Amino acid sequence: MADFPIGMAVSAGDENRSMLDIQAKQETIAHHFSQLTAGNIMKMRYLHPQENTYDWTEADELVSWAETNGLSIHGHTFIWHSDYQVPDFMKNYIGDANGFETLLDSHVTTIADHFRGKVDSWDVVNEALHQQGDGVGVGEGNCYRNSLFYQKLGKDYLANAFTAAKAADSGADLYYNDFSTEGGDDDKFACLLILVDDLLDNDIAIDGVGFQMHVQIDWPSTDDIAAAFQAIVDRGLKVKITELEVPVNNPWGAASFPQYTSFSEAAATRQKARYKAIVETYLTTVPANLRGGITVWGLWDGDSWLLNLSERAGSDDWPLLFTGDANGPYEPKPAFYGVAEALSEE
Repeated sequence: MADFPIGMAVSAGDENRSMLDIQAKQETIAHHFSQLTAGNIMKMRYLHPQENTYDWTEADELVSWAETNGLSIHGHTFIWHSDYQVPDFMKNYIGDANGFETLLDSHVTTIADHFRGKVDSWDVVNEALHQQGDGVGVGEGNCYRNSLFYQKLGKDYLANAFTAAKAADSGADLYYNDFSTEGGDDDKFACLLILVDDLLDNDIAIDGVGFQMHVQIDWPSTDDIAAAFQAIVDRGLKVKITELEVPVNNPWGAASFPQYTSFSEAAATRQKARYKAIVETYLTTVPANLRGGITVWGLWDGDSWLLNLSERAGSDDWPLLFTGDANGPYEPKPAFYGVAEALSEE
């Protein structure tokens, strides 16, 4: 076992195929992993559906299971722009900026306080940076997503959230989390550094950066990944891989799509090498004291969110570390052994 968290993202609560309803999932996760991330049930609308109402039931159940089974929790996430996850009372707020700031800070404070001592780390803000295709960026360098939170408070909402979270739970590590920052999108990576440096320059309590790592089997290069990690290490911050998977088919690749119509030996071998190279890059680039951990975004291939993306319509894929049937048993794939080999060879 690694000396840093090896995590797994899970469905829980009333979600379809909740891990708490499937014994084989519980057994596999408890045996192979040391940390859990809730895919949905610790996001905004789940925990705080109405202004004066918090619902802890589902999240508390997952946290309790983790504690009983010796796993830690990475919280995901206090603030995320996605419309279906922003509570209606926030979207419909008609007061002034000061009132909205108080409302949002109270949201962060209340959740952080509830889970104080039970959650090791948090994605404080998720995906605040502008992504090409998601509208026009705003703020310095047009870096920021023009979200509800930016419209109400400008970029200050990030600093406010980190400050509120640290005040409520000084023991939890606090991360900024985003995608397409691990190489291949130079503009977004430059914006990540602007965001991070702004927080550091203002003595805001950020502990690390989460790289989602929704990568392709052939993109970005490990050199680009290493450079991104190194820039965060150079700032004295922790690096956490938060949402890793490696599909074998790349809809944007040079070859015709899909590149593999079955999970052939060639596909499995290539995927194993890619997983192993990513973990090796992490271990080589990030010193032990700055390793926040590595989390894979789902247990077995059939649960992957990628299977429902429109750009993958009509094609299969096998992006995760385990294969099997819906209710188990789940069998490790070559990719699993690629990760294990990288960890054992350090």
